[in-house]
Amino acid sequence: MAIIETKIRLISISFYPHLETEARKRIPRDPNDWETVALALALPAVIWTEDYDFWGCGCPTWTTETLLLQL
Repeated sequence: MAIIETKIRLISISFYPHLETEARKRIPRDPNDWETVALALALPAVIWTEDYDFWGCGCPTWTTETLLLQL
């Protein structure tokens, strides 16, 4: 947890509203997840998830198992 806590940054929604339309197109199965995709596009960053809705969104995704292997 200490490693993760040193890498976490809070990002305001005002950082990525211009990406909402693109993000919603990329995640049609669950439009409520558009913010996660928009943020991944803005940074760029990977999405840490066990949710298959993010697969195919055009952003890299990592599962917990993959993350633990990298740590």
